[in-house]
Amino acid sequence: MSALMTSIAGLKGAQDRFETSARRIVAAGAEAGNRLTETAQGTTGAGVPAPGGADPVRGARPIGFAPDMAGAMVDMMQAENSFKANAAVAGRISDMQQAYLDVLGSTRKAR
Repeated sequence: MSALMTSIAGLKGAQDRFETSARRIVAAGAEAGNRLTETAQGTTGAGVPAPGGADPVRGARPIGFAPDMAGAMVDMMQAENSFKANAAVAGRISDMQQAYLDVLGSTRKAR
């Protein structure tokens, strides 16, 4: 496998990890939002009255960061760094290939 193909595979892997992490964040946010809505409506998911009553300001817990959401954020940052690194490698490979072709072209003209 060439270095460029390895770099492209790394880009794809980083993209997949980033999208997976984004989905985890959305799911954690939706779950927290549902809890906030249920508390504001005065019920829990099972239709049982929630502690704190129906007052959305005083009865609702802040959303904050769930452990899964925080882990997904870290995964997204790692995927971003991986993507940048693989993109830099692909750029360097392209530069090297261009330099190689320039050398070949100048060598053939000299003959």
